[in-house]
Amino acid sequence: MPPPGHRSNRGNEKDMGDSKQTRGKRIATVLLSHTVLLLIVCIYAALGAYMFMNVEEARQNLATRNKEGATRVVKSSKKYIALDMYYNSQRNLTGTKFKQLARTNLQNFHAYIVKAATNLRYDGTDEPVNDWTFSNSLLFTFTTMAAIGYGNIAPESFKGQVYCIFYGIIGVPLLLVFLASIGDFLADTFRRIYSRGCCVVCRVTRKKSEVTKEGKKPKSVFKDVVGNESYMPTEEVFVPITVNVCVLAVYLMAGGVIFMYWEGWDFHEAAYFSFITLSTIGFGDYVPGRSFDVTSDSALVSALMLAGTLTYTLLGMALLSMCINLIQEQIVSKFKWLADELGMSEESEEEIRARQKYRKTEYEVITTPAGKDGNKHLQLQNVDDSKPMRRFRRIKDDNGLQFTDVTQ
Repeated sequence: MPPPGHRSNRGNEKDMGDSKQTRGKRIATVLLSHTVLLLIVCIYAALGAYMFMNVEEARQNLATRNKEGATRVVKSSKKYIALDMYYNSQRNLTGTKFKQLARTNLQNFHAYIVKAATNLRYDGTDEPVNDWTFSNSLLFTFTTMAAIGYGNIAPESFKGQVYCIFYGIIGVPLLLVFLASIGDFLADTFRRIYSRGCCVVCRVTRKKSEVTKEGKKPKSVFKDVVGNESYMPTEEVFVPITVNVCVLAVYLMAGGVIFMYWEGWDFHEAAYFSFITLSTIGFGDYVPGRSFDVTSDSALVSALMLAGTLTYTLLGMALLSMCINLIQEQIVSKFKWLADELGMSEESEEEIRARQKYRKTEYEVITTPAGKDGNKHLQLQNVDDSKPMRRFRRIKDDNGLQFTDVTQ
């Protein structure tokens, strides 16, 4: 019969298998929830695009007829001015009167051109007004939900303006919920990755201090499961503000390179557009055009560019939300530390004991409590949990780094 406290390999394997299954279910649940939210956002944006296309169709047809009428007036005015100047050139007019007549005709023509371009959408071509294409409508619905609002197109009909109000009331919170959800997920993931990278030296040192038999190699630190142990709180690792700023800077530069080639802008203009878009400022002085022109000859390429632009914007806003969360955690932690140092906050007895128990000096390494290997869910075999923690002093000499047991 195995001694009390002994756990068989089969039991350990079963616990580890259950832990992996639980972790897999948790990951699947998280991914599924994010995927469902993303699908809801995409469907809502697409349905909104079709809705605004239908609502603004009548207004767009009226704008087309007004433009066609203005184009006909401009063409007939050109002919009238030419014939009038030819007729008056045959009369016995002085040079001063002829110049005055020509100036009057040109001024009237110029005034009508300005009026037609301002009010009747005249642009010198016979092409119909086609603002509310699916790509432009999708850009409008997405920027409305994201509260960016470029302002390049907007509903002009009464129906369209009313629909826009109710569409934004539902769409803005929906996208905010999605961004908050994906931002928290990215923050947790980035924090775990960062804790793995920045704590690897501490983990290696701890593993070496746990080796008691000569020739025995410590278990790889990369096999530890990151947990929330009180003696090694890896989930409490704060990502520095400089790291978050660098991540955002790299993402903005990547957007600058992408839109520089897609839109034909300069690099600083493309990076400026990326920042204005991701920060939801949306001045509207730079608006993606080529990447949303699915009516061009290369429609497939334009469609891929459209998807890439929306993906970059969504991911960038989620990344910005992640960095804001991480920066906020660090700022709150700094203020809490400052309040503790100034005696402005009340600390419980358990927090004081935990802080004093696990505080270490520059030359001491606190080892993992007996029965632990870096994860509270895993237990070592044949280990008595009642044994006290051991302390080792780290000493550098000619032979290298040595550890001396200083447990009292």
